[in-house]
Amino acid sequence: MKPRFCVLSGLLAGLVACQSDPKSNQAAAPPAATAPAAKSAPAAWAGTVDSLTAGQLPPLEKLPGKLLLARRWTDIAGENVLVLYRTKPADERTTKYTDEESYVELFARQYVRQPNGQYRELWRLQDAVRNCPFDMWLGPLPGSTRITDLDRDGTTETTLIYKLTCRSDVSPSEMKLIMHESKAKYALRGFMVVPDSLPAAQNMPANSCCLDTISKAQFEAPNGYKLQDGRYENEKEFRRAPRAFLAFARAQWRRWAPRDEFEQF
Repeated sequence: MKPRFCVLSGLLAGLVACQSDPKSNQAAAPPAATAPAAKSAPAAWAGTVDSLTAGQLPPLEKLPGKLLLARRWTDIAGENVLVLYRTKPADERTTKYTDEESYVELFARQYVRQPNGQYRELWRLQDAVRNCPFDMWLGPLPGSTRITDLDRDGTTETTLIYKLTCRSDVSPSEMKLIMHESKAKYALRGFMVVPDSLPAAQNMPANSCCLDTISKAQFEAPNGYKLQDGRYENEKEFRRAPRAFLAFARAQWRRWAPRDEFEQF
């Protein structure tokens, strides 16, 4: 059995802060000149998003593994293509455990088509579960990938939500929500909720933030390990983002964090 606080400490050690330039809000602009809809509740991307098969993809960089999803849509920058690939689990040998270990990798790219017909990479993501001697999973939560234009500026946001699992007990999977607007990146990173005597949704905390404010003593108290369930580390990467981005990310986190099932490779 693997102590749950060890999984938490590994996540906290691996987090990397990332900041990006905010959308500027011109305070001097007269209220009548701004569209009232810009401050309304965030809505899903109203454009058309096509799902592509491997055979329908334009000529892009060849990524390792199997294609999990491909999307195509158009915004102010032109035609966008999103792809997500995952490798097969492979053996890995270290001295960390005496058992056999495996690893699996996830790759994502977003491209935008240039006037000359070539596709330019807008951003890339690579993640992995490594040194795992237990049950393992890595991949997007079905139906969770979203294309939006929350700040109504014509530049779409791409949100990926995926889970990372290496467990031999009922510890929750790690979950990451990664949002990009062009090259700007915003993220929430934390843990899902697994059902016990109650449905997982009922075990969600009232406030999913912030793990980095919980002390070691609180985690080491009886049942303190459950403080991680459904919570993410912090919201620091959203501090300079448009306000609608964080509201959307919080809602998506609470929607998907309870959906930690025990599928595995």
